[in-house]
Amino acid sequence: MSFRTTTAALLIGSALVLTACSGDGNASDQDETNQSMDENQTDTSKDMNEENSSEDNSGEGMNADDGSKEDAGDKSGERDSDTSSENEDIQQQDYNSPEEAAAQIEGYEKIDQTNIDLGHGIKGLQGGAAGHEYLYWNEGRWLIKVNFPTDPQYKIDGYDGAEDMAKKVVDYLEKNYLPAPDKGVITINGFKEHPETVVKWQKGKTVYTITSKEKEPFVALKTAVESS
Repeated sequence: MSFRTTTAALLIGSALVLTACSGDGNASDQDETNQSMDENQTDTSKDMNEENSSEDNSGEGMNADDGSKEDAGDKSGERDSDTSSENEDIQQQDYNSPEEAAAQIEGYEKIDQTNIDLGHGIKGLQGGAAGHEYLYWNEGRWLIKVNFPTDPQYKIDGYDGAEDMAKKVVDYLEKNYLPAPDKGVITINGFKEHPETVVKWQKGKTVYTITSKEKEPFVALKTAVESS
């Protein structure tokens, strides 16, 4: 009787131990399942965040590209607006008033007294001093001045003197028209060592200047004619 009781007790204890072990195993499995689900959820959340981050960065890149294109367009527009068709041989200077611009045309005058006929109804004033031969005349609101050496060895080739050059200039301007200025001066230097022609005129608030070191004055005169 005592043996049966002991055996029964052992059986019951074993059952309890098995049950407890089974419960612990289930709990352990449940914990592992929960941990696995948590890890999967974390990985999924991480992947989604990375995808969102990638999309955000992609969007920022597109905006940056758009901005670059807009900036490039703006800069292109600025270059276009700076484009100028002004003749490179003509210097242009603007002033605050027509009076200030007119003051830059030095030496301008009206020739009232004349002593030489240059043809085409144009008369001039001829004179000389200290190895220089001068000849001045007006055409419209232009004053034209020729300065030649009296010594032939210093003269530019192709001209006998101031009168010869002046007549050829008058002939040229009879068929080729200078711009109509408010005031203008043309100075021609006929010295071989340093020939120069300067055409300078004022129109409103602007002064235009053409300077040529060529021995022929017609290089500068042609530039002025073509600008009119």
